[in-house]
Amino acid sequence: MTGAFLAAGAVFHAGLVGYGYVATGSVCPVCWKFAAMGVLLAVFYLISPDKQPGRMVYVSAGPARALAVVVLALLIVNPGTEPVVALPATAAVAAGVESHSDSIKKAGPDPVEKAASYKLRVSTPDGEETYLDLREKPALFFAAWCPHCPEALKDAARLLPGKRPYLIVTYLREEGDIGKAKAKLAENGLTGEPYYLVQSPPEGVQGVPSLVWWDGGEVKHVEGAALIKKELGVPELLGYAEIPNPPDGGGKNAALAAALINGKIIQPGEVYSFNRAVGPRTVSRGFVEGRSVVETVYGPKLVPDVGGGVCRASTALYLAVLDAGLEVVERHGHSMPVSYAEPGKDAAVAWPYWDFRFRNTAGKLLVIKTRSDYGRLRVELWAFQ
Repeated sequence: MTGAFLAAGAVFHAGLVGYGYVATGSVCPVCWKFAAMGVLLAVFYLISPDKQPGRMVYVSAGPARALAVVVLALLIVNPGTEPVVALPATAAVAAGVESHSDSIKKAGPDPVEKAASYKLRVSTPDGEETYLDLREKPALFFAAWCPHCPEALKDAARLLPGKRPYLIVTYLREEGDIGKAKAKLAENGLTGEPYYLVQSPPEGVQGVPSLVWWDGGEVKHVEGAALIKKELGVPELLGYAEIPNPPDGGGKNAALAAALINGKIIQPGEVYSFNRAVGPRTVSRGFVEGRSVVETVYGPKLVPDVGGGVCRASTALYLAVLDAGLEVVERHGHSMPVSYAEPGKDAAVAWPYWDFRFRNTAGKLLVIKTRSDYGRLRVELWAFQ
């Protein structure tokens, strides 16, 4: 029974060491010493030629029981571990970091990161600790007081939601920094985006904004908004157009059509159809009565029509396509001048006959972004890496 107890203890401790390495990427120096002690005790007992009960109490069984008591005490107390990496003092001075109060230190842990480790230990705004995997995506470090961070945050907001980096607030100076950081995210287009807290970035990072990622078995980083933008592959604005859109029935239809094409993704080489994206212009789909150009025996005339005014959205898209230098596949002009575009620069559409179509010849994935407010309609074409 004593031999089985000792062997089981050695296996148990070895298992703890292995689990700790898988979970944290490092070996606990205390755990492996206990594991080695358990192995030695088991080996000593098994090779001992004279297993006298009295002698074994002092030589093997006694230390084994003491070891069990120590392990139980450690499980109850559960002491924390010191971070393997912290920002060097010289780097903190260079970044202009002041001393932190105890309450601020509790707001975010230092990242538990070792050389060649892809895990970052952070905390949520609610104080719950978690780990971020740098193999999945990079981490963007920013500070609430940083004057250069908004530029990097705006670039992160331009990425597709699934392509955005982890957002980590660091260098906390005072109690209100967490709230200021949340407000900074909202101001730069990242409302509702999850964010995390950490006392300081990994070793070697000396300022914010900074981007940290895992590549080739090691942690790499860049600092400054320009380098971060290049590394993230932030989308490029290829073309845009803005036209007047008064708040009449036609304006409501144009705004609805613009909302229907907003966020549409166009693959390289794909032909995009405005009619297919917007669909039928019916009352059940939210379209109202506007005015459309109709050919009559007396010439072109404006007449009431459900969905009238949608051509403003197609015209704005056409102008953005021209600005981006993309190939126009199908385009029709109105038979009379329109107030929102110069002659020859409009794009008339009529479901299901007249369409506006263009081909994505940019060689990159395109995303359409639209905005309709203050009597203006804006269409943008963004190219993503």
